Amino acid sequence: MKEAELRKHAVCSLCRRPVGHTGLPLFWRVTVERFGVNLNAVARQDGLGAMLGNSALASVMGPDEEMATPAMEAQVRTVCESCAIERRLAVAEFAEVGS
Repeated sequence: MKEAELRKHAVCSLCRRPVGHTGLPLFWRVTVERFGVNLNAVARQDGLGAMLGNSALASVMGPDEEMATPAMEAQVRTVCESCAIERRLAVAEFAEVGS
């Protein structure tokens, strides 16, 4: 990670303090993504597997379509060592925390 990118991650997204405030030169860069399953595509793939009698064969013979699509943009967050260890946060809540 070069200096410019490190500057982007200099402040913890949770406690808003510099990532080095713990005295440790470590931090976490976490990417949160949310996906929705395409149930029609899953049903088609399952049906093909049932018809062929083998789901592994169906994965090779099938159209190889997207089974899940992004439901939101990927969110990249910086977390200091202290917050990574001490805080308990739901993934959905973490995605909403400001960058």
